[in-house]
Amino acid sequence: MKLGIDVGYSATKGAASNGLTVQFPSFEAIPVASKVDDLFKSKTKHLVRLNINGSRVEKLVGEAALQTSVARGIMGQAEKPDSIHDLLLFTAAYLLGAGSDNLGDPGQADVVLGLPVDYLRRQRDALKARLERSVAWVSVNGGPDKCIELNSVLVFPQGAGIMLGVADPSSILIPGITVNYVLVLDLGSYTTNYLLFKFEGGRPQLVPECIGTLEKGVSLVQQGMADAYQDKTGLPLPGYLAADAFKQQQIFAAGQLIDLSDAIMLAKKAVAEEIAVQIRATLKERMTYVTATLLAGGGALLLEDELQKMAVRTNGHDRPLFPRLIVADNPVFANAIGFLNACMSR
Repeated sequence: MKLGIDVGYSATKGAASNGLTVQFPSFEAIPVASKVDDLFKSKTKHLVRLNINGSRVEKLVGEAALQTSVARGIMGQAEKPDSIHDLLLFTAAYLLGAGSDNLGDPGQADVVLGLPVDYLRRQRDALKARLERSVAWVSVNGGPDKCIELNSVLVFPQGAGIMLGVADPSSILIPGITVNYVLVLDLGSYTTNYLLFKFEGGRPQLVPECIGTLEKGVSLVQQGMADAYQDKTGLPLPGYLAADAFKQQQIFAAGQLIDLSDAIMLAKKAVAEEIAVQIRATLKERMTYVTATLLAGGGALLLEDELQKMAVRTNGHDRPLFPRLIVADNPVFANAIGFLNACMSR
């Protein structure tokens, strides 16, 4: 089986050669026994039993973990802890149909993963070596125990999968121009990865000095919302309520309905401006020749409008900083789908 898996700071996404996709929050928690048995049994997923090379754990993963007060994630950690990363990875692989419950079949799979651009050099080899020598037995939500052995592991720069997932690259190019420069912005929760591609003869080539990682993303917008909530109530916003509050832009607390929409709008504007300023400062005159900007990641739809407003003044006229802003098809899964395409082409 071939897999493309994007273990993100906020959510884990995956796509498989059998056509399945999966997405769940990148959080784990220790299971807590119910005091009322199954009277109000939750259908929230997932309960995972994992045995990697003889090390056994049982954890809540994804939404089930977020509903507890002891959820643990990977936000803010440049190097994701092995135990959480691998739990998320093998949970996704299982849900995508990888593995075998036949003792005579090792359930081998090939996988392509991503790492933020600036972390790739120092983390890639260790991640690849660890996973390629791992044999995992996994059960999710009471399903059969399956053996998953990763036969081949490739680690790509985060954001590269977005370009690999574009079905028709000519659709983002300006016809008749010999050379196009396409800027890819992978707007994640903790990081924003930027990669500049040069298209010549219809084929993309990465411009190596024009790639990098900014430690800025959607989490800063969520933090702006949480700060506003605390200003209004005097209380910190519980993690298990944060996702719903962000989605609804309001929350009922302390006997009143609290509107968070203005705080979210201001935070979006501030984060978009910070990203724009840093990318312009890094790419300098290269930005002048960008013919299209391709957005993907969990923050693509959230920040699209604000990034569209970013402008620079040239010869007394304003022009877009990010010209021809295009949101990738299925932006949340863009990396995972691109990683799968790369895996299947090997």
